Amino acid sequence: MKLAVGILAITVMPFLATRPPRSLFSSSSGRLDALARNGLLARAFLDGDHPRLREFLSHYWGQYASEFSESWDDRFERMFLGCDVEVIDHLERHLESLSTRQEFDRIYEIGCGGGQVLAYLAERFPELQQFVGIDLGEDQMETNRNTYPDSKLEFHAADATEWIPRNASPGSIFLTNGGVLEYFLEEEVAALFRCIASRSSPAIFMLIETIGVDHDLAREENSFVYGREMAFSHNYPHLLEEAGFSILH
Repeated sequence: MKLAVGILAITVMPFLATRPPRSLFSSSSGRLDALARNGLLARAFLDGDHPRLREFLSHYWGQYASEFSESWDDRFERMFLGCDVEVIDHLERHLESLSTRQEFDRIYEIGCGGGQVLAYLAERFPELQQFVGIDLGEDQMETNRNTYPDSKLEFHAADATEWIPRNASPGSIFLTNGGVLEYFLEEEVAALFRCIASRSSPAIFMLIETIGVDHDLAREENSFVYGREMAFSHNYPHLLEEAGFSILH
């Protein structure tokens, strides 16, 4: 309904569609901006304009990251510790099985949000030297720096598809948790995986991601738009294997 009203609004008031996307997500945005956002988002979806959808999703998370972390302050306990921590258990067992465990010395979390998961990993893997969180919201990253002053923890406000290729080191473990890569285009995710496999090897990539309930990973290799947020359902096993990774779990 919101999207339909948004399309109607930009049709009746076409000047709304000319607003720069960034301004529609500013702290001073109002009702008309919300109508424009919904209308432009719906139009991009109907037109199959995935880069435009990606642009809107990036602006949203850049502006509202702190708000999201505050409104989902139980997310770490309820979802990560309650369900997703088994992925970390698998990581721990895998590292213990390696004859050269010391070759992995840092973890990068893409889409680190409020930093709780990264802080948990720093406590669980004290032998690692660095824990780096990357997210779009500058305000949230500054809050994280103040909340977690441990010198082992770093937080950077950046687009991971740009930051990781420039800064990530070999011998690294990468993590996304709770749905992060769904806001990137398929070609961006594929390029990120290829970059990590070629430049940061040896590397481990752990994904805790959502996909469309109707995404048949055995048959559908390509990504498609899904869900209320109009994010992207990616075939992660296929993309990882294409980049040269082996799927362990």
